[in-house]
Amino acid sequence: MTLRGWRDYGSMFDNVKKVTIQVRSTITYDVIRRIHLPGATELTILKEVYGDQHSGFIKEPPLIPNALLNISPQLVKVTFSDLAIGNIYMERILLAFRIPHNLKHLKTIRFIRCRTDERVDDVIIACNEDQVIKVEVQHGEPRGLGEWA
Repeated sequence: MTLRGWRDYGSMFDNVKKVTIQVRSTITYDVIRRIHLPGATELTILKEVYGDQHSGFIKEPPLIPNALLNISPQLVKVTFSDLAIGNIYMERILLAFRIPHNLKHLKTIRFIRCRTDERVDDVIIACNEDQVIKVEVQHGEPRGLGEWA
């Protein structure tokens, strides 16, 4: 079906299940809250493949659950990959998810090479012991330009 066959162009994305957002520099709460894909169950936010600098994430960790809720209340899994988040912001993001929120289906949050290290493992263990959301982490620095080739 072509776009002409759709009455509402936005509705053609209602059944999208997996969403990937590539970030060139920094992604903000304002950008995330404008995305609305009600059927999405998996979201990945990652560094742009050909970016020549480290990509960051929003500096308002307590707002992340609300921003993700706006994308889709059906999210089951959220992955942050190759972003310059760091230990402090990762802790704040996880704390935001330990506070009651409306993402009732969310089961897993993953951080892959987000500039974290073992010093944040106690927080990860505490979150996993809560058994509300499973936290998976692969510590390390975000991949650089040369590693993507």
